Amino acid sequence: MIAASCGAPDPGVVPDGRPTAAASLLTARAADATRLLEQATFGARPVVATETRLDTVAHVLELDTRPWIVEQLNLPPGTFAPTPSPGGTTCAFPPALDLGAQVFAAALTAPDQLRLRTMLALHQILVVSERGIPERKSTCNSEQRDAMVGYFNLLRSRAFGSYRELLEAIALSPAMGTFLDMANNRAFDRFDNPLIPNENFARELMQLFTIGTTRLNDDGTPVLVDGKPQPNYGEAEVQALAGTLTGWTYPTTCPARGFTNPENYSAPMVPCDLNHDRRKALLLVYPGVARAGWTTDDVGARQHLEEALDNIFNHPSLPPFVCKQLIQHLVTSNPSPAYVARVVAKFKDDGSAAHRRGSLRTVVNAILMDPEARAVGGSDYGRLRAPVELMSVVLRSLDVRIDDGGGVKNPGGVLNQISAKMGQDLARPPSVFSYYQPDTPSPESDTLVGPEFGIMDTATMSERANFMQSLLFGVDVIGGAPLADVGVVVDFARLPTASTELIAWVNDNWFHGAMTAELNAALNTALTTSPISDVVNQRRLTLYLAAMAPEFQIQR
Repeated sequence: MIAASCGAPDPGVVPDGRPTAAASLLTARAADATRLLEQATFGARPVVATETRLDTVAHVLELDTRPWIVEQLNLPPGTFAPTPSPGGTTCAFPPALDLGAQVFAAALTAPDQLRLRTMLALHQILVVSERGIPERKSTCNSEQRDAMVGYFNLLRSRAFGSYRELLEAIALSPAMGTFLDMANNRAFDRFDNPLIPNENFARELMQLFTIGTTRLNDDGTPVLVDGKPQPNYGEAEVQALAGTLTGWTYPTTCPARGFTNPENYSAPMVPCDLNHDRRKALLLVYPGVARAGWTTDDVGARQHLEEALDNIFNHPSLPPFVCKQLIQHLVTSNPSPAYVARVVAKFKDDGSAAHRRGSLRTVVNAILMDPEARAVGGSDYGRLRAPVELMSVVLRSLDVRIDDGGGVKNPGGVLNQISAKMGQDLARPPSVFSYYQPDTPSPESDTLVGPEFGIMDTATMSERANFMQSLLFGVDVIGGAPLADVGVVVDFARLPTASTELIAWVNDNWFHGAMTAELNAALNTALTTSPISDVVNQRRLTLYLAAMAPEFQIQR
């Protein structure tokens, strides 16, 4: 990975690998609390005496790791705002209502941080993109925004619920219905002639949302027979599932046979049995599958939907397929098979008296509490920070304040524009394969993957540097104005003034006490040899060099 090796420790350093000049002020517990906050939130925030903050190292230490996670799991979900009714005769809306702007603002300030991190991870598995939602120019409302706000609120509210229930909710989401053509997918035309169902949703439901193309062991490795991976399904299963899922349309009432409803994103889709293929179909067959994989003959769209989702949800490949990706989004790109297997066991049985399968609350807790998540791993451990996380970790550590100037400014939107130039335009992934794919190879490795490297190239790396320049030095980056002028405000006066103390602050807050001797030496050299003499710009130089170091770009 990009920071697989940053040089061997110098012989003249303390045993933990850091020069004495940058010795960490963190205890082992505080270092782990900082790492936990990078995995479970969008970055640790400093303690402020006048505020009660749940996302600080001090609060994690006060509660301890497990109770802090439980506290986060119990926080109620926030919501994203839909398009308001226009006032007067204009169709102008505050730019801060753009969903990407709202998500960024929430990442920086909302209390339900773990829920938001999980929501973003689920969004990258259960993909809907604003790019696939058409706008009807005849209305003031933005169909794209209304559809995606509803979808993101669905993911946010159900982030710690049942994965089976989440699958049904996303299947009936009108946003998903438009994006993958499940809405108005009819079995007949108005003249009673049979139609070939659209296969988009059926295919992606299996390939990307649930089981993947290859049969998996519980530890995430492929099932091999005679050394060859085994497929989970074929074209026949896709066609059977597509027919089983016909007959759903936009709310609120069912049209006549062969007819459709116009787009409506106000509520879940409704079943229209007149347009549904009522015949039984053979879906996925695997050990223990109910009724040998057959759906019931001559029933309506809702029963067939539930039977199809049950069939897929109980497939043995679903737990490792989903759990491994959640680990990749929260903790590390290359979890060991044992790590995956431990989380999968919790997916299959949450340990309650009901032995529930698919409890995301239990799964997320298991991911964060696993020994591999809480231990500092080797050179193959960690993940490249995605643009949103890179920016938020920096901003939150500097106690960013979002000031929209009474609705005139759009700080969240500006940040999302910058993130988009880095390859991650929130709510607008380029395709159903998300912003990047989970099996993207890691550079300079034949065995490791690095999903976020799928959007890393010379251009997007330059944009990471441009963001830090704009934040720290006031360089114009979007709309001809520095970040401070568009409502992204940080207080550099909070930082220590002495170079040794400043580097120690960076070590504790950005590297959880694990800065390498090589980087520490580079920062000391830069500060002692730089022609910059004023304290403020020395602080900024230190932060810039540390943020652009490969070892910071990797979340460990």
